[in-house]
Parts: sequence; structure tokens; C-alpha cells
Amino acid sequence: MEISFFEPIGVGNGLHSTNPWLQEMPNPVDRTVWGNYLAVPVKFDGDKAFEALNGLKDGDLVDITIGDVKYTVPVIQQFGQMQGTVALALGYGRMEAGFCGTNVGVNVNACVARNGGYPQYFSDKVTVSGKQGKEKEFGCVQYHHTYGVTDKDKATGQTINADEAATVFFDYFTGAKGFQGAITDRSIIYTTNLADLKESVAEVKEKREHAQFLNSKQIYRGHDALYAKGHHWGMHVDLNACIGCGSCTVACMSENNVPVVGKREVSRHHEMAWLRIDRYYYGSVENPNTVYQPMMCQHCDNAPCENVCPVNATNHSSEGLNQMTYNRCIGTRYCANNCPYKVRRFNWLDYTTADLFPANQIKKFGEDIPYGADNLTRMVLNPDVTVRSRGVIEKCSFCVQRLQEGKLTAKNEGRTLRDADVRTACQTACPTGAITFGDMNAKDDLAAKLESPLNYIVLEEVNVRSSVNYTMKVNNRDESLEA
Repeated sequence: MEISFFEPIGVGNGLHSTNPWLQEMPNPVDRTVWGNYLAVPVKFDGDKAFEALNGLKDGDLVDITIGDVKYTVPVIQQFGQMQGTVALALGYGRMEAGFCGTNVGVNVNACVARNGGYPQYFSDKVTVSGKQGKEKEFGCVQYHHTYGVTDKDKATGQTINADEAATVFFDYFTGAKGFQGAITDRSIIYTTNLADLKESVAEVKEKREHAQFLNSKQIYRGHDALYAKGHHWGMHVDLNACIGCGSCTVACMSENNVPVVGKREVSRHHEMAWLRIDRYYYGSVENPNTVYQPMMCQHCDNAPCENVCPVNATNHSSEGLNQMTYNRCIGTRYCANNCPYKVRRFNWLDYTTADLFPANQIKKFGEDIPYGADNLTRMVLNPDVTVRSRGVIEKCSFCVQRLQEGKLTAKNEGRTLRDADVRTACQTACPTGAITFGDMNAKDDLAAKLESPLNYIVLEEVNVRSSVNYTMKVNNRDESLEA
């Protein structure tokens, strides 16, 4: 067996362990937070020495011995992980890393050997035990992994499909009965190869026309004409440019005072990030393709969340924004239940306004101080954005404070508002330019991208009329070489 060491994109080699934004930013590959997880193959195949590891599931604890040092770490099954190998992130397990980074994960930095002065990010002096228990607070933000992963049936040689988690593949490979795979026909991810691009574009066009025909009626009469007159804000996300780095997620948290909740709350599915990056695998189970999809509030023109709010806390503006009135929200969470994209977050605890909950306090100068009451901590808050109290729903606002700032700037300069005047936090932070924000009624950068034949709307068939467009993922490879 061989173990690989790598620096995670968030905390790096431990330099950024004291930054809670980076601790809570999910790893792009395994989607884990607040600690390092041992990546293991979906199935150890061929070597009897690894048979005890075949029953491992996400969140199981194992003992791993690297050289002469033994660690207890949780595991996560990883598509594409090479047989007979495991991988573990560096940069965790620090003893003095501030309020948020101390004793998070295990420290394996010392396991990186040096050969002639150069670090060796692997070791073959490693053994892994079988399951030793279950991690109580499994810090993973995504439990669905695949979207049409295929493999060969060893008995018949036929290709099988599956749209389930890694455990389903394990059950199939070990001969479990009743395996039935199916690729969902929902318009969530569209992928193609460059050689099949023409056919794929025609297929997407046909599906979109069918969805638009079925949903040709607008629920709210007159709204289409209203949105065509003034501003109609929208967004475009190029899945071919997105690398899943998470910069947009952290930028959104920084800009909009989104609270960091910690590992325990994440394990209870209480994470608060307004913008998440869904990661899907597709293709061969042994060597899958990966696509990253930033998912934020879609600002639907037929928003299902608005119809069910008993106090009208969520409503639609004349400019196409799905708005939240925080001090009107009473926390019924009907809107979150009705959202097909699951992008609304409920603030379970009062993270940022100096509450007195014992679990939310820190030790400083020998005293228990509410975390939000620390003056240095509170300096991170953006004064242009309200700080929400517990018990309300939060979500992406398309950085409405930046929209207002752009309008005021244009008014003071005596001119009309331009797309270039307003850039959302996620758009500003994206290193590849995958995110474009603007006015869908203006003939500007956004309008040009919306005319691409590769465009589609996620879940267009449910007629919520999203204001966010995505680009089909296109690969450029000769698939015959893989065979």
C-alpha cells in the first residue's frame, strides 16, 4: 500500500489553519470540512491484504500507521482513487492555531520525508486497519457523488449505469443482490464530448423547447412585461471554466456576513454558505470525469418559495430579484422546503451578535467571552450588509448592496447604470471568469453569453423560471483511446 500526501486548497500546509472561512470551505474533491479525511478507493480489489478495508463507508474511523506513528482518522470513499493507495491532507492537527484551528484533524506533516532536501509526498511504509468505529461529527457537505457513472458488468460485459453514492458501487462489486442503476433525466448537468457536440446541442435544444412549451404560461400575469422594461438581473456560470476552487464561496461569506458554524453544525446539515459548489462524477467508475456546479439562489421569476411564506418575508422585486425581509421572517422554513434547488439556509444559532449560549463562547484572558462579542472578531463584518439574528432564513441576494452602490454612483455621475458598475462578490473572486453577472435586458457581456447554444437552466422543466444560466460541460478527448 502507498499513501499520498497533499496540501488542501483551504488551509494549505497549515499556514491558514487559523482562518475559519478556510476551515469551513469544502475540499473541492471530497467535499469535507474541519479536518483531514483518509481518501480510500471505492473498493480494494485483487490483494487479500486489503480485504479488511472493503467494508469501509464514509465517516468510518480507521487506525493508520505511517512509519512508526499511528493515527486514528475518518475515511471517505473516493472515485478514481487508484487501487492499493490512500491519500491524506497535510496542514491539520496544529497544537497552537488560534480559536478555530487548534487540534482540528491529525498532523501528518512530519510524515513527508526528505530525500536530498526535496520533500517526498508519498510513503510506502503505511498500514491501515479495518473499521474502528464511526466519527460522531462527519464533516461532509455533499452526500451525493455521481451523475451517470458507468461500469462494465463482469458477468455479461454490458455497461451498467448508476446515480447513487459510492456505497451502491460497493454493494454491486461485492455481489449484492438487486442492483438497479438509472440515470435521472433531470436537467441538472449536461455533458458531452467535443466529437459529439453537434448532436448534444441539438438534444439540449429539443429538451429546452419541450420544457418551455409545457411551461409557456406565466403564473403572475404581467410580470414578463414588467421585467422587460427595466433591469432584470441575472447570472451566467460557465461549467467549462469552473475549477471548483471555492473562492466564490469564501468571497460570498466575507461580503455578506455569512456565519461560520463549525464542524458539529455541519455534521447536522446546518451549514450556512449561501453559495455552494456541487461536485458530480460521470463516466467510468475507475476513471471518472468531474464537473463543478456553483449553486446559489436562482432568483426565479416563478419562485415557489414566495407563494408559501405566511408573512410575505420573501418577495419578488420589479428587477427580478428574490428578496428576503429578515426582520419579517418568523422561521417557518416553508420556503426552504419548497425550494427545488435547496439554497436557503436557516440560522439555527445567533453566531454573530454576541449571544450568551455556552457553546458559542471562547476563552480569552481567562474569561468566557461570547465569540461575537470579541471586538477583533466583529471587525470582519461588512457594515454594508445587515447581521441576521437566529431563527430566520438567509440566502443569496445577488449582492443587492453592490447593486444599490452602483445605482448611486451612476446617479451622482449623471448617467445610466452599466453592467460594469456592478460586480457580485463571487464574480469578483472567480479566478477563471466562470461567473458573469449583469442585466439580462442590456446588450452587454451577460446578454452575449446567454445567446450561446450550450446554455441551459437547471430544472427548467419545473417552471420556476430561474435567472441563472449554465453552460454545458464539454470534454475534448479521444474516448477510443481509453478502451
